[in-house]
Amino acid sequence: MESAMDIVLEKAKEHNFKNIHKITIKIGELSGVMSDALVFAFNGVSKGTIAEGAEFLIEKVEATAGCNDCGIIFPIDHFNKLCPSCNKFSTNILSGYELYVNTIEGE
Repeated sequence: MESAMDIVLEKAKEHNFKNIHKITIKIGELSGVMSDALVFAFNGVSKGTIAEGAEFLIEKVEATAGCNDCGIIFPIDHFNKLCPSCNKFSTNILSGYELYVNTIEGE
């Protein structure tokens, strides 16, 4: 969270923000990040910064893969990456490992 806060504060400085009202983070289902822990960390690292008191939103990103054989896109999890159509294992992971700052709103 410290690295994410560094990014937020750097971007806020680039846009001459004096106050940050809202931060949105995207987290993939397979990222291994616990939302509650991230909120707790945000509350700690934002103290004394222009982001203190900002609304902190977490958007979950569904884990999906694409089948290289039949071309369909399907939901996956840590243990099952088999295509539901042809039952072949997919290494073409399309989403689910995201962890990034998506938006920053301020003035």
